[in-house]
Amino acid sequence: MILVEHATVLTVDAERRILSDGSVLIDGRDILQVGPAPSVRPPRTPERIIDGRRRVVAPGFVDTHVHLTEHLSRGLMLDDVPVARYLPDWLLPLYSTVTPEEEAAAAQLACVEMIRTGTTTFCEAGTLFDVAAVADAVEAIGMRAILGRWTWDVGGQTGRLRQTTDEALGHTADVLAKVHGRAGGRLGAWPLLLGFGTGSEALMLGAKALAERHGVGWGMMHLALHPRLRTRDTTSVARLDELGLLDQRTKLAHMVYVDDADIARLARRGVKIAHCPSAGLKHTKGLAAHGRFPEMVEAGVCVSLGGDSGNGSNHFDMLRLMYLAATVYKDARLDVSVLPAERVLEMATIEGARALLLERQVGSIEPGKRADLVLYDLDTPEWRPLLNPVNNLVYAASGASVRTVLIDGRVILDEGRLTTLDERALYDRVERLGREHVRRAGVPIESKWPVIR
Repeated sequence: MILVEHATVLTVDAERRILSDGSVLIDGRDILQVGPAPSVRPPRTPERIIDGRRRVVAPGFVDTHVHLTEHLSRGLMLDDVPVARYLPDWLLPLYSTVTPEEEAAAAQLACVEMIRTGTTTFCEAGTLFDVAAVADAVEAIGMRAILGRWTWDVGGQTGRLRQTTDEALGHTADVLAKVHGRAGGRLGAWPLLLGFGTGSEALMLGAKALAERHGVGWGMMHLALHPRLRTRDTTSVARLDELGLLDQRTKLAHMVYVDDADIARLARRGVKIAHCPSAGLKHTKGLAAHGRFPEMVEAGVCVSLGGDSGNGSNHFDMLRLMYLAATVYKDARLDVSVLPAERVLEMATIEGARALLLERQVGSIEPGKRADLVLYDLDTPEWRPLLNPVNNLVYAASGASVRTVLIDGRVILDEGRLTTLDERALYDRVERLGREHVRRAGVPIESKWPVIR
């Protein structure tokens, strides 16, 4: 039993209570009590008491769209690489040569970054090959995750990237059977398609059928590129609806180019949207001019946030994602009331949990939910003065103030120290493996400025 007492607690519960002198009692992996400090009374002496007088406690963030493997090649692509060349010239050579050891190391690095910036749950984008190796790594570090295997049936590829529809669905079924439910339910698996025109209608229908059979969600990337950029992603939202692919178990990522009719369909069917603001801006998707995410939120669509990739946003920092989501659309609409801080914090927590069908387990600090908590240090400039803690968290906070992280009631980050992994050894291993991986893929390491060795 762990007691966090006398903290400022952002519950994100049904009443959206902010407890200025609150306590949270954790029993095993679950939250047992939460409320004003005098009302929280442990039935027995806690094994650990955390003094929260100089802490803000918030639910762990839920990142609903990440590509883990690209953390091993983070920052490799220069800014002047055309978006249309990302896949053929850079990403496909890297993915086609990655090893299980490299995928696991990339996943560990990504997990460390997420933990240190307040994320406790994530969903992979469906770009893994050795899902079991990654599941081992994620389980060991202690995060909550949904994983998926590289799934497409597009023609014209060779080697491990070449898959028939039946092969792709077979690989996914194998992952669902072997990974979903691991670590006491902390690890899940979904059918996750690459999208962007790389999957046939048969593959999409097969993925949805697998999801229904296993009682899980499924997802893909869709409608992300500006019309002036050529793409095979031409399937409309209306066509997805005609095929019966849109329902409450469907998660679509990016979704920049939608109209009013699309938004109405998404809301009516209960589809979940993963919005990746950093990647959208960096990849010139026309986000500020064309993104309709505030309109989706107002229509009742579940919109969450995603970090995307090490060569997309280049980070998995939900604090930075929240800041962008809360500011870009205010400016684009010339309306300061668009996506207020409270709404964006919901997108990063309870709406993210809804997107992954986990809202009964995580996303808020309530009795009966899993104890996925982040404690922020008030003795940092970004938190002072503490006049409006939600504004501080969304507009000012950085990972530098993340002190303690609990996942499933286990202390994963303890006063700034990771308890489940040797970070220094990981960084050394990633540096070595990353260079080996890039060299083997035949992709150049370039710099605009001279590098003196």
